[in-house]
Amino acid sequence: MNRRALAVVLGALLAVVLLAALLRHADLAALRAAAAALPLWAWLAAALGLLASYALRALRLQAEWGPRVGARFGDCLHLMLLHNAAVNLLPMRAGEAGYPWLLRRRFGVAIVDSSASLLRLRLQDLLLLGALALALFVPNGVPLAIAAVAAAITVWVAGARVLADAAVPQATDGRVAGLLRTALRALLAPAASAAAARWGWACAAANWSVKIVALGGLLATLAGVSLVSGLRGALGGELAAVLPLQGPAGLGTYEGGVWGAVALHDRSALTQLGIAALAVHLFVLVVSLAAAAVAHAASSDKGALRTQEGSS
Repeated sequence: MNRRALAVVLGALLAVVLLAALLRHADLAALRAAAAALPLWAWLAAALGLLASYALRALRLQAEWGPRVGARFGDCLHLMLLHNAAVNLLPMRAGEAGYPWLLRRRFGVAIVDSSASLLRLRLQDLLLLGALALALFVPNGVPLAIAAVAAAITVWVAGARVLADAAVPQATDGRVAGLLRTALRALLAPAASAAAARWGWACAAANWSVKIVALGGLLATLAGVSLVSGLRGALGGELAAVLPLQGPAGLGTYEGGVWGAVALHDRSALTQLGIAALAVHLFVLVVSLAAAAVAHAASSDKGALRTQEGSS
């Protein structure tokens, strides 16, 4: 068995163990009652919040690729939804490879540039999730979180061009040093303008804020915890996605992240938290996959229509 197959097996075992531990005392009837008590508008609000976060992520991609390859919002939304579906479905976050592949297929972007873009976006996500963790887990942490985000954006926008210029390969570099400098320059490549970079940061911050609020509110209602605990749980689930070992579709690790984040401050309703987290996780999977299917079908229909118009 190779390493990838072993990682998949271990991830699946981890998912089974974590879910078994979190759900062993869960009351399914109580969850059904809580879900049934939620009005339809609450489910729709959570779904719309999730869809709004996808739109914001597409706007961030447009800020990244619009000035370079002329990517339109619809293109970026389609790409983002397919990439997101691949990440959700494939084990061990193997779906991340879909981002460079889709960019190359759609816009002819070089793999080194798209891979560097993916790494930049993930670093940006980690910084913003870290700031949200400061705001939600540290007493009076909101001012500290705002200051951290402001400092990160300032350094990112102001320092990217200087650092990228410093990473220009030199004639005296050996092959390895030249490749490292090229990769570092691609990673640090500044946005087309400072305004585009700031817009990308704003979209990313709004995306995570909207998503955490939408899922945190749903989790709080289903688990019977406070809204703050629900927000902490939703953030914990997202932070769990960075773990090197993941179950299929993030099952088990997401629920464990939710449980751990809430348990740090509130141990009043932990019995129902695991199954409520699983319900929210499945809700996210259904909405994300349905959105990807609709976007892909719409894109395919447009392509077929253009082909018919061109042949007529």
